[in-house]
Amino acid sequence: MRDFFKGKLTLARRSLQIGTWIFFFFVYYTSHRQSFFLGSFYSFKIGPIHIVDPFIYLTYLARNLSKADLYIWAIVGFLIPLLIAFFLGRVFCSWVCPYNFLYEILDYLKTHLLRRKPLFYFEASPKIKKIWLVLALVLGILIPVFPYYILMPGLLSVLLHQLVLHLYSFIFFSVLLISAVLIIDIFFKKRIWCKFICPTGLILGMVRWKRGLRVYKRNELTCKECALCSFECPLGLTPHLGNHLEDCYNCGSCVDTCKGLRKRENPLDFKFL
Repeated sequence: MRDFFKGKLTLARRSLQIGTWIFFFFVYYTSHRQSFFLGSFYSFKIGPIHIVDPFIYLTYLARNLSKADLYIWAIVGFLIPLLIAFFLGRVFCSWVCPYNFLYEILDYLKTHLLRRKPLFYFEASPKIKKIWLVLALVLGILIPVFPYYILMPGLLSVLLHQLVLHLYSFIFFSVLLISAVLIIDIFFKKRIWCKFICPTGLILGMVRWKRGLRVYKRNELTCKECALCSFECPLGLTPHLGNHLEDCYNCGSCVDTCKGLRKRENPLDFKFL
């Protein structure tokens, strides 16, 4: 399990991922005593600000164009994750998302304990992703409950809420759905949910700034192309070839691997382009 926390960036990321679970446990456990922190990954309240999942908010607006309540704090809450993604990329997906953390734990256990050979990563063209996102938005408009069942972070946080408050009516279906997605993701086609199905991840990836934070391959330094950075990439990308920017979600695993090998003058590093 030591490799699961190897590297400074990875240790910081794991700490934030674990901290996120602890924080939401605290929120749910104290929800009847305080009102400053409330909600889930669908919609989370910090004081007057409601941070809303972009996909949830867009489908809500489309369904209620004539009567949607456009509160200033709701708009601010909608823009916060988009602004973070604009400058820092999909860091929510790699550093915060509870589904990604759960997936990485189970994938690590499968690889190191069961000694299962890694399967092929799921790939889809940008055009196919955009078509799916439009279809997901249409389904979210026509079927109001659809967004709440396709967003794993929200589903996991609500499941935690149900466990903390001993409200078991929702648990069976949630566990069944999450388990099905994990089984498909881990044993059949790796990362199909993160790289294609999750509409929030697709939205965050599309709003990122071309000069925002990226894992950058420095061409002035010699890269031996050992490909170990690509082997460690959770998404199956190839940073050593420099063609990873389209899907990269800035987890830093490849940077940690490169720094572990070279110690200094690493070909891979984070940079605002």
